[in-house]
Amino acid sequence: MTRLGRSDIIKTNCSPTLNATETDKEGMEWQVKIIEDSSTLKWKSCLIVFSCLMSLVSVCGADENDVWDKPLNSLTLEGHSGAVLCVVFSPDGRTLASGSSDKTVRLWDVGTRKLKRTLAGHTERVTAIIFLPDGKTLASSSWDKTVRLWDVQTGKPKAVLKGHSGRVHTLTLSGNGALLASGASDETVRLWNGQTGKPKQTLIGSEGPVFALAFSPDNGTLASGGEFDNTVIRLWDVQTGKLERTLKWRRVDAVKTVAFSPDGSILANGSSRPEENTIRLWNVRTWELIRALTGHRQEVTSVVFSPDGKTLASGAWDREVKLWEARTGKFKYTLSGHSGAVFSVAFSPDGKTLASGSADKTVRLWATAMQ
Repeated sequence: MTRLGRSDIIKTNCSPTLNATETDKEGMEWQVKIIEDSSTLKWKSCLIVFSCLMSLVSVCGADENDVWDKPLNSLTLEGHSGAVLCVVFSPDGRTLASGSSDKTVRLWDVGTRKLKRTLAGHTERVTAIIFLPDGKTLASSSWDKTVRLWDVQTGKPKAVLKGHSGRVHTLTLSGNGALLASGASDETVRLWNGQTGKPKQTLIGSEGPVFALAFSPDNGTLASGGEFDNTVIRLWDVQTGKLERTLKWRRVDAVKTVAFSPDGSILANGSSRPEENTIRLWNVRTWELIRALTGHRQEVTSVVFSPDGKTLASGAWDREVKLWEARTGKFKYTLSGHSGAVFSVAFSPDGKTLASGSADKTVRLWATAMQ
């Protein structure tokens, strides 16, 4: 067996004493890896640790026809010296990018969980990151009032996009990669050419800082969230730049995250209202509220749909990641392990892995494969 150095150790919480025949009451089933040699607890534990290191979805100690009632504790990526504020997978799923209050973006090899390179250049915290469709360019936004485009292979900056007069809080890309949108404390949303970074248009009228952005799958609508006076979510026509609609509810709230379902039928947003801390799901066809999901105990900072649209993941200041059934809003599972607020969650392109970034300065990778 290859000796592991200290830097190769991956944190895990795989216990051979748990009952592997129970079924999760929320319906999540985890495949169990057979361990043939159980002659001693010592050797069984070694096999379990090795299994956990080799696969994100393997678990320990039962018959192959049984199911596991708990997901593995996450694999942990360490290296940032500040809170991890954003995470995103590359289009091919092989690279994970993380942005931090330490002013850097780090690129990780998903297969080996090792750091590939660090992108340094921002002078303030990195607030949002996104890969362009070809996976060769990464965009990042920062409190330094800029958006940067990076060459993923070399780690060198390709362009610095200037125009915002306030901290840039959020960044998103249209599905076709044609438009990059950024939102800032200057109460504007700016649209840039997704390939060249040249400015295209400025959307004015937010009446408050913009914290969240999401393009609809058909690229025709841009949703923005922030702290608005009696207006919580704004919907913009991408072609004309005009405000189409506003979504309101009874009390003024702060929206830090918005996301469209892959089929474009649902818009989800996270709420920071102290007495609720809810996730709201909206019918995109009628713009009526479908339901509010409650369970988080503090501000919801990030929501994201799985690639197949069946699962919604959310992260919050309560240090937890929660999984929900997107169609019904039924709560499925809580992923616990972070020791600080969870600021960002992202699914891998195949939907089998969920990444989360936290104030505890770590990135965690969770196995989300469900039967």
